[in-house]
Amino acid sequence: MYSRALAYIEWFTPLREPDRSSGLHQLSRSTRRLHRNAAVIHIDEIARPCHLIPRMGQAVDRGWTSANVYESASDFYLNSFIDLDTFCMSAID
Repeated sequence: MYSRALAYIEWFTPLREPDRSSGLHQLSRSTRRLHRNAAVIHIDEIARPCHLIPRMGQAVDRGWTSANVYESASDFYLNSFIDLDTFCMSAID
């Protein structure tokens, strides 16, 4: 039994340049050997949560639902408008 709580996390690539139309930073799932790069860490190692918006492209995949879109999509935007702290941190580039 662990004395500290654990969390399963999936890693993403470093933020890319902001999208021209939305101004939101883009990121993608990180992979290792063609599998998602994930880890189990202590929850006190989590700096902050983030809100990701799936990147839709020109057309939305009709198979995406609110229940599966985060598993199905591979490219995302970091929603810097979700709260004031995130907005201020994303403005520091």
